[in-house]
Amino acid sequence: MDRTMSLGKTILQLVGGEENIKGITHCATRLRMLLKNEALAETHKKDIEDLTGVISVVQNNGQFQVVIGPAVVNVYNDLINGTSLNSEDALQDTEDNSKTSIISKFLDVVAAIFTPLLPLLAGSGVLRGVVLLLTQVGWLSTTSGTYHILTAASTAVFYFLPILLAITSAEKFHVDKFVAAATVGALIMPEFMDMMGSHGNGVITHFFGLPIVLMTYTSTVIPAILAVWCLSYLDRYLKKVIPENLQLLFVPLISLLIMVPLTAGIFGPFGVYVGEGISGIINFLMNSNGWIAGALVGGAWNVFVIFGLQWAVNPVMIQNISRNGFDYIVPLTAAANFGMAGATFGTFIRTKDKKMKAYSISALLSIFFAGITEPAIYGIGIKYKRPLIGAIAGGAVGGAFIGGMHVKAFAFVFGGLTTIPAFVGATLLFYLIGLALCFSVGMIVTLIIGIDEQRVAVTKSGTTTTLSNTVIKQPVTGEVKDIAEANDPAFASGAMGQGLVIEPTEGKVYAPFDGIISMLFKTNHAIGITSDSGVELMIHIGIDTVKLDGKYFVPRVHQGDAVKAGDLLIDFNIEAIKEAGYDLSTFVIVTNTNDYKQVDMLKAGVGGHGREVLQVTV
Repeated sequence: MDRTMSLGKTILQLVGGEENIKGITHCATRLRMLLKNEALAETHKKDIEDLTGVISVVQNNGQFQVVIGPAVVNVYNDLINGTSLNSEDALQDTEDNSKTSIISKFLDVVAAIFTPLLPLLAGSGVLRGVVLLLTQVGWLSTTSGTYHILTAASTAVFYFLPILLAITSAEKFHVDKFVAAATVGALIMPEFMDMMGSHGNGVITHFFGLPIVLMTYTSTVIPAILAVWCLSYLDRYLKKVIPENLQLLFVPLISLLIMVPLTAGIFGPFGVYVGEGISGIINFLMNSNGWIAGALVGGAWNVFVIFGLQWAVNPVMIQNISRNGFDYIVPLTAAANFGMAGATFGTFIRTKDKKMKAYSISALLSIFFAGITEPAIYGIGIKYKRPLIGAIAGGAVGGAFIGGMHVKAFAFVFGGLTTIPAFVGATLLFYLIGLALCFSVGMIVTLIIGIDEQRVAVTKSGTTTTLSNTVIKQPVTGEVKDIAEANDPAFASGAMGQGLVIEPTEGKVYAPFDGIISMLFKTNHAIGITSDSGVELMIHIGIDTVKLDGKYFVPRVHQGDAVKAGDLLIDFNIEAIKEAGYDLSTFVIVTNTNDYKQVDMLKAGVGGHGREVLQVTV
């Protein structure tokens, strides 16, 4: 691998290159890839996770996801630069993936629509909080020109939110974003709003005799998304029936003629009523028992982030801020953030690993200054499990207090120290006390239950496994030797991991323990198997036998198969391979050696398969 290669291009190379990527996009923190051959990328999963700038790799709902953090946009742009991966077809492939569930597709759509706006929403939210803080302390008069200009600067994003959402929705649904913006923009024109007069929502007007309920669409969320989604179907239909040389004029003309009244008459009112209904339910729950609601949201939010479910709730928070000027959920998401921060600090105190100490501080600063929890969730919470329990406990306890005190956020922000101004108001003190509770409980619980770092590893399948002492049986009949005696320097040096080498006398490979076939090379000369206790073992038949391109090797299992010790895995023709001029030294390597205290060879010399030859100790 070229050490001078950029992060994006390195990831591209390790996942199998452009030709292995069927579709790619990104959200606020991670690259999301749909791969043609996911097994090809799995072989380099550990290499990708070890890259500076990569937090972790997650395989979920048919997607290969590389968690980067706030710099994901730069890495994404670097990766696709000079390729065709930013094409419409590539993104469409991702949407059409049959392996992806309906819920996952919905969340991906919501993420794609809102992700481009998150920096603007966060920045505007903090600016709004600063303005409120300055007025609270008496440093800025609400009648001054400065106040009105700063207020306009900090709230414009919410007033014009439907148009901004129309643009991002158009990019997601592959329709002309200017037509989309004009369609939604028509509903916030002064002429449209003047028709309501002083009566507000619910006034009836008519369009060619058809009744239309007039609503206020500034600061709304759902109507714009529904309108552009419908526009995308109309746009495709019009381009099929209108000759290409006439499309420039008639596609936008007919689109506006149909979509503006249709949105005003159907999608707009429907979206407003749905948004108000969701907001009403949440406000009802918070007012009925904020303690319980706060505990549930504060405790579960970090779990939502793991599965991407936060994207289903973010629009509700934005809608509440836009329409009501405040929201009850944003403070609870901050509670979850600070619960994770406390668990991260607890991990920093408990760990003896210097690299993990440095990583913990980096993840903690990411929460404090950017409100981004993914580095802590994936790099600490999922990896060690117990800190995630601490984070959930902290978020639940502090969230209950914040919910019970009905803390309000006056802007949509990510909960961190830098966004505290967004909570300036009568409930600010309760918010700060709640954050302190979250952090303290998350830290204390993590310190009490520990992190058990010596007994945890993340397998190639992306699952976290509790390690235990394991005995590995001889997989191939022949003469067992110390790995240092191998004829291949890469294996002999132990760079690939500790293990042994066998000079085979029989062309059969048997399972050395109960486990899962985690990797089967397409040339069938090497196989990976992960034990139920977490040992990741590679059996590599011969030196340079990859050049045979599978000739003389017959696999008896498939990748993903569950096997028992002694099951036949591969047949290979010893005589034919030797006649072709290849060394048949077979390497048995514990590829996750670093997860164990030691790997010891138990027996050497000639023997049949099934003997106990290796011991791994945690």
